[in-house]
Amino acid sequence: MSKIFGTFGVRGIANEKITPEFALKMGLAFGTLLKREEPTKELWVVVGRDTRVSGEMLKNALISGLLSTGINVIDVGIAPTPAIQFACKYFKVDGGAVITASHNPPEYNGIKLLEPNGLGLKKERESIVEELFFNEEFHKAKWHEIGQLLERDIIRPYIDAIKSKVDIEVIKKRRPFVVVDTSNGAGSLVLPYLLRELGCKVVSVNAQPDGHFPARNPEPNEENLQGFMKIVKALGADFGVAQDGDADRSVFIDENGNFVQGDKTFALVVKDMLEENKGGLVVTTIATSHIIDELAKMYNGKVIKTKVGDLIVSRTLLEHNGLVGGEENGGVIFPDHVLGRDGAMTVAKIVEIFAKSGKKFSELIGTLPKFYQLKTKKHVEGDRKIIVAKVAEFAKKEGLTIDTTDGTKILFKDGWVLVRASGTEPIIRIFAEAKSEEKVREYLNLGLDLLEKVLND
Repeated sequence: MSKIFGTFGVRGIANEKITPEFALKMGLAFGTLLKREEPTKELWVVVGRDTRVSGEMLKNALISGLLSTGINVIDVGIAPTPAIQFACKYFKVDGGAVITASHNPPEYNGIKLLEPNGLGLKKERESIVEELFFNEEFHKAKWHEIGQLLERDIIRPYIDAIKSKVDIEVIKKRRPFVVVDTSNGAGSLVLPYLLRELGCKVVSVNAQPDGHFPARNPEPNEENLQGFMKIVKALGADFGVAQDGDADRSVFIDENGNFVQGDKTFALVVKDMLEENKGGLVVTTIATSHIIDELAKMYNGKVIKTKVGDLIVSRTLLEHNGLVGGEENGGVIFPDHVLGRDGAMTVAKIVEIFAKSGKKFSELIGTLPKFYQLKTKKHVEGDRKIIVAKVAEFAKKEGLTIDTTDGTKILFKDGWVLVRASGTEPIIRIFAEAKSEEKVREYLNLGLDLLEKVLND
């Protein structure tokens, strides 16, 4: 049987791989799974999408499949992925589906299926959906049992839930000046309004929903945010926030127009929550800065490291009753709110931390343990995982200490380098971290050298 799902959901070029027929079959397969599990229950599924131009087409096809199997659907329209995950719990439904390709370019789209608690679908259930998808053994409801379709708003309940989790009075007292770039994505309907309601002065750019993403690539990395970084500095803002297409991640720019790595803003949240709760369990990935480990030692915390992927981090948080989770790319997970990365909740928490501190944003970042980071990537042909496994073999031959939780991570007393295959692109990523600029370059070059040896072997 062929595979459909990747780490979390499925993505591809819209109307090539991710077609209306594909979405229809996905709805039929998911609906059939639900009906098989609880054939006598009245079942409901929440469906929403990001702003991509293909989104309405695919959403309608997916909904048609669900209705055909007798599943009732709540359509929440355009909303951030975390808002749709929140909607699963808010409406107390039996599952959810998100039409999104997150940070991918505008020609892409995809589908994520959700559990009733908003978490991504369990692997064993994904396997059944795949089997049904390919065998086309779909449940078809009788004409009078076809599901009903309701349209409901989730933006207001989602914003209100976030506001309930931060100290609005502290924020209003300082009234931070924040510049927002929502990349013409789903966050355009949430973030500017949330910040104003929290008491911030807000300037928004690229905040009109537009699935062509005319202003910039929706991936909020330093390369794509050069213009935004200049705007933040020129306006004299306290800081800037940029989101990806489905608003599950937020990255920050300090008052000087400098890009702040996602590990560091995640670390601000970890520090604050560990202090507030007098310890707790933090879940993060093998690729995230060891700043998190240092903070855990300082504030009575514990850390679990997982493979890369917010779904893996979320499941581990749920399993171990964790306090907070996150990744190096700006994705932070607040399990008592949404079991997935939540860009808006992250911003609200950072705004609160900033307001309480009385410091400038750059000074706030400066309070964290000091590490230097470098990242690069290399386009490769062939099986990327086999290549990375060979890097581990070469590293062992050189007597290096390695961790193969996800990729090949080479550990040193004062830092590390990770060589890891991308799960979505034909590239291998190399991340390095150390406590000095000289060492971090040395470790990055070591990772690159080992990769070149394998490729030339």
